[in-house]
Amino acid sequence: MNIIPAKGVSCPLDAWLAQQCGARDLEDLPAKLEAAQIRLLRETLHRASHSVFYGKRLAGCNLNPESLEELQTLPFTLPTDLNPWEDLLAVSAGEVERMVTLKTSGTTGPPKRLAFTAKDLARTRDFFTVGMSMLVQSGEKLAVLLPGSERPDGVADLLRQGLESVGVEVACPPGELVYSPQGWPEDGKALAAWIRVERPKALVAAPAQLALLAACFPNAAPENLNGVLASSDPLNAQLRAFLQIVWGCTVLDHYGLTESCYGGAVECLVQAGAHLRELDVLVEIVEMGGDTVLPPGHVGEVVLTTLCEAMPLIRYRTGDVASLRPGPCGCGSPLKRLGPVLGRLSRKADGTLAIEQPVKGSGQRGADTLFSLYPYKTT
Repeated sequence: MNIIPAKGVSCPLDAWLAQQCGARDLEDLPAKLEAAQIRLLRETLHRASHSVFYGKRLAGCNLNPESLEELQTLPFTLPTDLNPWEDLLAVSAGEVERMVTLKTSGTTGPPKRLAFTAKDLARTRDFFTVGMSMLVQSGEKLAVLLPGSERPDGVADLLRQGLESVGVEVACPPGELVYSPQGWPEDGKALAAWIRVERPKALVAAPAQLALLAACFPNAAPENLNGVLASSDPLNAQLRAFLQIVWGCTVLDHYGLTESCYGGAVECLVQAGAHLRELDVLVEIVEMGGDTVLPPGHVGEVVLTTLCEAMPLIRYRTGDVASLRPGPCGCGSPLKRLGPVLGRLSRKADGTLAIEQPVKGSGQRGADTLFSLYPYKTT
């Protein structure tokens, strides 16, 4: 992938966006980006309206918005709306390249299924390639520790496709070293031994895996390692500090959901919020328990509109709690950035909404939680 930065653009994600929307320089970027977003939003709304679900849900709605603010006039989509998945399919079944099944923890309902076209996957592959350019270069090795590395067009495979095309070697450990039906391994010794042999320059791993490896390498990073991308779960601040201070690694956090075709936002080297893939995903922060869109700096629920082909999701309530960062990034980017995920919303038996906090030290969510209660309406 050959990206020529626009004048004054230093962030790789901004350079990628500028090239796509035709921005000449950093000052030109916000306006050109918004114009491209509005065009893509219109295309997405019209495509989605051909599906069974959105044909009904968007009936009577304006499918030709003149501004991004008009997105707020559209109804929300909830996780429970994803069944049956066929009702949200906006392309023919023959155009579907990849299907993903998600089991929803803590529920007895049917699993969610998501569909992606080859173009959807290619967009994510390019985003991964650009984002990882901040940690690994041609001739170096990236180790991807996330489960499911054997799945075609999964996260590991998309990373492999994108990075090997620019000269980065991608290695994945045997599946039994990273995950089993019982969950994460009890310790990271076998995984640590594999890393000692592979000597990667950078890792992509879940926070729980990084915590296991921190116990195996308590005094210094594995030899040759100087970069870490955390993904899949919120990254605990203490774990991050350990990786940066004790390991001496550059640590970047990634936010993404399967619903967003895996990728969503990734930090730059300034580490002051995650830069969004704004031509693929539109992000709003919405009041918890309400429908008011909140300004940057205010904490609320992350709501996504995915500008994809197969199953676009309009104003999808993710349940994740975060905020948009106010002001420009220290790297010079004037674009939106997503702050860290502070927890996840879950519905309690009495109908109120709770914010489940990540477990301290591991980055995983679990039984040791604190709850803040909010009334939550779904209509």
